[in-house]
Amino acid sequence: VVSFSDGSVIVVSFSGVPVAVVSFTSIGVAVVSFSDGSVTVVVLSFTGVPVVPVSFSAIPAFPVSLDDVAVLVVSFTSIAVT
Repeated sequence: VVSFSDGSVIVVSFSGVPVAVVSFTSIGVAVVSFSDGSVTVVVLSFTGVPVVPVSFSAIPAFPVSLDDVAVLVVSFTSIAVT
């Protein structure tokens, strides 16, 4: 599920990745909660819009909460959503 700040909600499908919630609180900021922290690369498929590849990075960028325990960072390598 993706919850936007305006209240709209759409479904997000991750390939081979169990996901709890993806919440976009502002432009360029996303908090992603995974149930599996071993994944290094995930792909967000938004319904009706192009795919947005997301890759983990050692450089601080976007906060990502894994299992509400470990904290990593995620970097958007390409934004194709309009």
